[in-house]
Amino acid sequence: MQSKTSSFNRGMWIQSMRNVGWIGALYTLILLFIVPLQIILRYTGEVNKDGVYTERLKTLFEVSGSLQYLFMFTVPVVLAIFLFRYIQTKSAADYIHSLPISRGVLFWQNVLLGIVSLILPVIVSAIALFLIKDSVNVDDLYTLKLILHWAIDTIVLNIFVFAGALFAGMFTGMSILQGAFVYILFILPAALVQFFIMNINFYWYGFATNYYSGQNIQNLVPFIRIIDLLDAGKESYLSLVIYTIVACMLCFIACIAYQKRSLETATHAIAFKWLKPIFIYGLTTCSLLLWGMYFGEVKDSFKWLIFGYLFGSLLGYILGHMILAKTWRVFRKWKGYILFVAVAVVIGIGLKVDVFGYSTYLPNQEKIQSVYFGEEGYSLTDNPKSHDIEQGDYYKPPYYYSSRDTVNFIRALHKQIVKDHPTISKREMQSGDAHEITFAYNLKNGKKVVRQYRIREADYEAFYKRIIETPEYKNHSYYILEPDNKNMRYVTEVQIDAMYKKSEPITINDPNKIESLKEAIRTSIQNQTYEDTKTRQQSWSSIDFMDGNGQRVDSIPFEKSYKEVEKWLKHEKMFEDARIMPEDVSNVVIIKNKDHKTLQPEWVNNPSTVTKRKGALTIKDSKQIDYFLSHTTIQEHGDYIVVFRYKNSSPDVQMFDTSMIPTEIKEKLK
Repeated sequence: MQSKTSSFNRGMWIQSMRNVGWIGALYTLILLFIVPLQIILRYTGEVNKDGVYTERLKTLFEVSGSLQYLFMFTVPVVLAIFLFRYIQTKSAADYIHSLPISRGVLFWQNVLLGIVSLILPVIVSAIALFLIKDSVNVDDLYTLKLILHWAIDTIVLNIFVFAGALFAGMFTGMSILQGAFVYILFILPAALVQFFIMNINFYWYGFATNYYSGQNIQNLVPFIRIIDLLDAGKESYLSLVIYTIVACMLCFIACIAYQKRSLETATHAIAFKWLKPIFIYGLTTCSLLLWGMYFGEVKDSFKWLIFGYLFGSLLGYILGHMILAKTWRVFRKWKGYILFVAVAVVIGIGLKVDVFGYSTYLPNQEKIQSVYFGEEGYSLTDNPKSHDIEQGDYYKPPYYYSSRDTVNFIRALHKQIVKDHPTISKREMQSGDAHEITFAYNLKNGKKVVRQYRIREADYEAFYKRIIETPEYKNHSYYILEPDNKNMRYVTEVQIDAMYKKSEPITINDPNKIESLKEAIRTSIQNQTYEDTKTRQQSWSSIDFMDGNGQRVDSIPFEKSYKEVEKWLKHEKMFEDARIMPEDVSNVVIIKNKDHKTLQPEWVNNPSTVTKRKGALTIKDSKQIDYFLSHTTIQEHGDYIVVFRYKNSSPDVQMFDTSMIPTEIKEKLK
């Protein structure tokens, strides 16, 4: 029985130092090795002739960053485990708590020792960085400000991870589970959200899985969030304050739990009785969602989804009881599982019936302010700050159509998809016969409605035609058509690189010619029909718009339907260099695809396997060669195999439909 307590115990402090002092010392050596020493090795001595040592550091986390993060997320955890190892061992817990020291004093004394053990190595390394600063070869490789930023960031985040490990340790009686729980604690929120999103996709038709998955879920994981911030050098005082506040909260909760936990819970998996059912059913729920998602995605079947639920829930429930009981003999505890299954079935039926009307909801026309429509739904959650214009990484924000006609046409397509509810297999998605389409409505009341579907575009050609041929759609499907395009202002050069022509690309530097070419491209695009956009014809060449740094701002194919571009090139006497010409071709060999095979890799690698077949027809007439050049395709299926033998390039094998072959040639191939 404790008769007297003290606010500080020197003996316990010395004993704890003996237990964990080696961790602080080892961490000091590690930090000195992976930061100051690495800078000395890389940036001192004789500068080589290639000028390797030229770039200044944006952040000190660029130096052995992966190792810094590794130890940032492990050393504080190991330290917390060793500091409170005594509460996980029954004999040690009985002895320590029989001493005349209150639990509160014990807790905060150990916390203080842990924080000191994490701060001192960083301070020592920061001093070393300051001392070697002027000895490196690069002027201002790093500044005192960068050292302070690095030290403060490392200290705050070390303490944050340490606090998480303390928090986890107070709710378990096993050190190994303390280490596991702390990482689960950091990952669990994001994992649960992701599991829920992936499973909802099987219940609500049109649920925008990719959109909600991209809504910064990774920011819920401290590991990813911290690394992203530190790598980019974009950490803010606000984020540091938030991590500090959370660390303080975790420490205070851990202190309360430490004072209330029973000594008998040492070696128990869970330290509090009320937490055991939460642990079991939480593990069961996570396992249910995980395995349901896995089997549902892999087999693309609702039946397999249900199998995954049964398998996952049973596995999680049994595993939870085994961890608590520390034995595999737990198969008699089935009543709780039956109750869990009953609740899960009720929730599942509610989701499947769609009591909220999610799958059939379509915003009224008068409530729509604008709408996004496209296959690249990721752009809705793309972060502009992740793009670096200086490195040629230009950001194109998602465009929301607002003209009345375009919005109505898009909504009509959406309405028809909801009505048809097409069933698309994973095979169709993989083969390209179907694709994913995203609708995102900005409503006048400030709300947003996002839906995603898998469809076959061929089933909705009439709807697509109306949308794609609107001026607004074209204006915002091509950089070059955007009236206020900010990226195009960086263009200083245009390169036109012809397909299958080994000559150097055409280079245009004259600003007036660049502008007139842009205008020809704009007119060609505006004159394009939906049918033109869906042809599988191969383009003549690529037109690349380059900035002053030689980075590509935009690339536009010179399509065979671009008559205005063709006219411009002929006027500038560039047309023959901008496309493959009949005189660049030795001959064209055509043979009927009697077996109806798709384009085979061996044909491409060894075209002679096609040209030497019986019945092959060789064409050398320049007009006929030009005809076939004008109809080259990128399709993999066709009634005829056509081999182009180029004079200055490797042969090319393509597939042509019967409608693309002139009648007189068909007669010869019978």
